[in-house]
Amino acid sequence: MPRRAPVVADDVRTLRLGPHCFAHLRAVAEGVPVAESAQRYLAIEHGNQAPSAHRLLVERVAAVARRAGDPRWRLVGLRIEEPAGDPPALDAWVQAEGLDGWSQAEQLQLYQARFGQETPGEHRRRQRNARLRAHQRSLLRELEARAGEPASPLDLVDGWLAPALTEVVRRLGVLTLADLQARIARGGRWWLGLPSYGPVKAARLARYVQLLLPASPMPSWPVVTAGERLARYSGAQGLNRVPRGEGGFTGTDAENDHQAVQAWIAARAGSPATVKAYAREAERFILWCVLERQKALSDAGAEDCRAYMDFLAKVPDRWISRDNAHRMAPGWAPFKGPLSLASQKQALAALHSLFAWLVQARYLGSNPWVLVNRKLGDDPQGQGDDIGSRAFTPAAWQALIAYLDQAGDTPAHRRMRWVCMFASATGLRAAELIGAKVGHLQATPGGWVLRVHGKGRKNRMVPVPTSAMGATWAYLASRGLTMETAAPETPLLGSLSGEGGVGYRALHEAFARLVKQAFTGLPEAERRRVQRSSMHWLRHTHATRAAEHGVPPDILQENLGQSDPRTTARYYRAQLERRQQAMEDVFCAPP
Repeated sequence: MPRRAPVVADDVRTLRLGPHCFAHLRAVAEGVPVAESAQRYLAIEHGNQAPSAHRLLVERVAAVARRAGDPRWRLVGLRIEEPAGDPPALDAWVQAEGLDGWSQAEQLQLYQARFGQETPGEHRRRQRNARLRAHQRSLLRELEARAGEPASPLDLVDGWLAPALTEVVRRLGVLTLADLQARIARGGRWWLGLPSYGPVKAARLARYVQLLLPASPMPSWPVVTAGERLARYSGAQGLNRVPRGEGGFTGTDAENDHQAVQAWIAARAGSPATVKAYAREAERFILWCVLERQKALSDAGAEDCRAYMDFLAKVPDRWISRDNAHRMAPGWAPFKGPLSLASQKQALAALHSLFAWLVQARYLGSNPWVLVNRKLGDDPQGQGDDIGSRAFTPAAWQALIAYLDQAGDTPAHRRMRWVCMFASATGLRAAELIGAKVGHLQATPGGWVLRVHGKGRKNRMVPVPTSAMGATWAYLASRGLTMETAAPETPLLGSLSGEGGVGYRALHEAFARLVKQAFTGLPEAERRRVQRSSMHWLRHTHATRAAEHGVPPDILQENLGQSDPRTTARYYRAQLERRQQAMEDVFCAPP
């Protein structure tokens, strides 16, 4: 394991003498251990580096005092310690005991009763130490005012961070202190990309940046203003509203935009996941309208729709949550982070559907989204529209099965082997796999089928190939079950405890662990590609292999439970490796 390079002299000599440096010297003067203070104020993580860093910093600050002709320069870094075993100073003891309200004579009497009578020599020593500390504090304040450099958000990180850390954060696009502060304020696991950093070290670095820029808070999302403006711009008198009682029947009784959105969700959302997605996108658009455009949803026009598309492409930092706060509570914001191109497309599709429904219900007079070009194209950093790129190649699939065959006969490995074999042979969605029961399997003259209640609340019969049934019989036997003895409601995918089924999160985490372990023998490029795979790749693999072997599109569409044939048609585009080989065969073959 590579070790972090130790702090060298230049690491401290090149740092700016900012307020953090003088805060460290004051803390050490008050008795804070050097290692603890260096970690808190100088962002030095390793305790064995703290003494040398402290010594070099003392030399730099003392040199400032010498150049100014100040005879007190020797006080910089001087440790004024009470002899071991001596009682604490009277003032410190009074404060620690909470005796501030007592008279001085009473305090002295209690102190002497606790620690005994102080000798004249001890009294003189304490008075001398108190004077030295006062001179030391005064000197550090004067030197900070004379030589201290206050940090600015526009300062480059060079000079404020150690060179090794500076080099790392610059590779992440962090050039200034403002960039680093914005990355920290965005919340979440903002330290990803910093080697050997975790939550503890990240919290210390965040406190260090806060020390440098204490008066530069990030703009927060206006929770209070949002509540007030939502009431003001309710849409009850929206410019695009169809007047009630005019032009015949209306399809909703909604009196304002919020009620109209709830009516749309109730009428069109077919699953809890769709309800959540529709509510999220509608709320974001309404909040953007009232806060950024000072209008209601039912006032929005084509210009607003176009501006919202630009907003989604680059969501401002203040619209991104920095805390795990409840909705509309301090620290909350409508977005959890910047949106991917796929998330932007999903948001626009939901809003177009919302406005189209409101027009059909005669709540709105027109749909401004039809006047806007909503095409976003492909992600320039993505894989394009090649859905086959999210399927395991034959080489990767062989590596996965070989690993499961050799990984050992444990309940976890037996379960994951069945998941891979069954899901890739049937093309089930993860939710459908979790919901499958023993009683849903049926024998027919043509073979086995699985009764599925899938997306859109639609029922379908999915053929189960012999290989998948063989894996199922073996998996049930490993759980002490058979098709004949198992109760019809027994989940096909069982928990490791032997009781009940599993949830999506447990299945997702188990598959993620499998992916990390199974592909170590693949070439580097292929391994990087499959490391981002998920459970849904098994469904893509099923569809891609079926298309490559000539399964007719209508059969595959029915098998997958897809309502739009255009979605199924995407699987009939050959995987990139097969296209490359085909071109090699044509253009590189000998004449």
